[in-house]
Amino acid sequence: MAGEYSRIYVYNLRGNQRTAGELSRKEGGKIFGSGSRNTVAVLIGIKNPAHTGDCEIFYRDIGDYLSREQKLEIVDADTLPSIDWQPITPNAHGDWVNHRNDDYLAWPAIGEKSPAPGQATVFTIYSSGLKTGRDSWCYNSSRTGLVKSIEELATQYRDTQKKFAQYCTDVGEPKPTPDTVATFLAANPELTGTGKISWNRGLRTDLAKGTDIVFADDSVRLGSYRPFNTQWSYLDRRVNDMIYKLPTMFPTSHQTNIGIVLTGAASHFEFTPFITDLLPNLHVLDTAQFFPRWTYAKAESADGELDFASTDTTDVDEYGYRRIDNITDSILALYRGAVGDQVTKDDIFFYVYGLVHDPAYRQAYAADLKKMLPRIPTPETQERFEQLTAAGRQLADLHVNYETVAPYDLDVQLKKGTDPADRETWRVAKLKWGKKKDSDTGKNIDDRTTIVYNPKVTITGIPEDAERYMLGSRSALAWIIDRYQIKPDKASGIVNDPNNWCDEHGDPTYIVDLIKRVTTVAVETMRIVDMLAETKI
Repeated sequence: MAGEYSRIYVYNLRGNQRTAGELSRKEGGKIFGSGSRNTVAVLIGIKNPAHTGDCEIFYRDIGDYLSREQKLEIVDADTLPSIDWQPITPNAHGDWVNHRNDDYLAWPAIGEKSPAPGQATVFTIYSSGLKTGRDSWCYNSSRTGLVKSIEELATQYRDTQKKFAQYCTDVGEPKPTPDTVATFLAANPELTGTGKISWNRGLRTDLAKGTDIVFADDSVRLGSYRPFNTQWSYLDRRVNDMIYKLPTMFPTSHQTNIGIVLTGAASHFEFTPFITDLLPNLHVLDTAQFFPRWTYAKAESADGELDFASTDTTDVDEYGYRRIDNITDSILALYRGAVGDQVTKDDIFFYVYGLVHDPAYRQAYAADLKKMLPRIPTPETQERFEQLTAAGRQLADLHVNYETVAPYDLDVQLKKGTDPADRETWRVAKLKWGKKKDSDTGKNIDDRTTIVYNPKVTITGIPEDAERYMLGSRSALAWIIDRYQIKPDKASGIVNDPNNWCDEHGDPTYIVDLIKRVTTVAVETMRIVDMLAETKI
């Protein structure tokens, strides 16, 4: 834009409601009311043929925490000459505001798709999370329900294969393409619509190629669908839209792994870290990038078969996969040179997880973290390295093992006459926050200390600290409220019922206990984060 105009004025009215929490409150009211959730800005570009030199750029930010009405009053009172325009000088990276930090750019990247020769990175490879293109078919709280969905998908696909083959014969198409499939589906609307599989480009390509789809039990995996929401998932490149590099990280259902999940660059939400030992979904945190501790490779001899007698089987499991360390040797050498030879690759992994929770790091480099994956500063002292490593281990233990941490002592109130031994007492349909009167407006607002579990059960005594632990757009407990409800999918007709998870695990109080445990996770996470903020070495 600076190359097109001689002068540019940008009046930023804010109002980005694709954010959450404090960031959303700072963005203020939506300037067009319910008509837009995006940032709204007025841009005036001036072309002057007589202008020489660089483009002049002027910026006005309307400010934080303003209501729609306050914004409109300010705009109404402003005139172009009276506006307090801020001159903008773009930096070398083209940033107009929120300039990147050059010191930050000098540190090793957490990962690079194509690192330059000699460039140090922390992780060798990383991957986006699983993008199924049909979550209602490929995720379910019930393993039985998931298997049924995939078998139905395979049946519909095979039936369509037969009809498509006949169609190609009838129209004389020996080499069908995805466009041929699209034409065929348009002519046969009974194969699409409610209850039918979605024919995205990947599946149309498979149909054109004659690829078969058959249910495989080993493709059924436990997945991290959203924070603190484990579901059964189906990993299969023929059924999923994109599986990225995930098969190198979870090659079969028998290999274990653990990895750091980060919001991707240009996320709508504030930079957020998480960690999981399960197959991550693409949107576990907005658009998630997954940095695993390990990768796996099939160990084969020259003829393609694993020969345990002649092959080096160090770190090769009984299924023929070799575990490969995903922390680079170059970063290990760098850290050992900085803080001592006692450093291990496990230490570095947990140091990174501790660092990305450090408030000072996240505040100082907030602009950078919005634009690119993290750069990881080399620790300056052994004490600082050990502090962040210890914090990272504690946080990882809380976040990975959230189902087994000690439950927080919440007050679970049962309606009079309710039997706690009856499994129906603990069924959920849709969790919701309690309500209370706002002291300023008199209106009902959410009471984040109370969860209405169902008409018979109310949970109270949630500490305010629990709401401080934010993961992207929601607090930890808000993710529970969002995910643990019965959700029928209109397009497929499939119902995802979290009560089925309780039934299949023989644990009718799983969800109420989860609320208690995630409360503990939230409170303890903020205790560790606050400690990092207060005792930086």
